[in-house]
Amino acid sequence: MKSKSSLVCWEMVLILASVLVFRGTWLLLDRVEWMSRPVGLWTSIAVGVIVAAVALAAVNRSSSK
Repeated sequence: MKSKSSLVCWEMVLILASVLVFRGTWLLLDRVEWMSRPVGLWTSIAVGVIVAAVALAAVNRSSSK
């Protein structure tokens, strides 16, 4: 029983850490002048969509096995 509560605690720490990483990345990208331009934003969206599509395909492939 103790190991499950410990696992939940570490999962919550992981969620909080990911929020801090996301916020830090967001603020760093705000400082890059190129990312504030429309070309930078569209490039960021395109890269994000491509990376998300590849990740979803990998998850789908591994879950169907």
